[in-house]
Amino acid sequence: MTKQKWERAIELTIIGVVIFVGLVSVLYSWIDSAFGGNVNVYVLTAVAAVLTFFIVYAIKIFDKG
Repeated sequence: MTKQKWERAIELTIIGVVIFVGLVSVLYSWIDSAFGGNVNVYVLTAVAAVLTFFIVYAIKIFDKG
């Protein structure tokens, strides 16, 4: 059974949101423990957004379904 384009878009969006939240959490924890200082929220958000984009893009490219 093939998926509609909107179903695939919603699926990738949900995956992206989950990965983004997870990356923000992991990156904040890692940076805080490694450097022991305040983390710039804007830089953290930008890094997590870029990483999330590349991960979701890779899923989209390599998924045959």
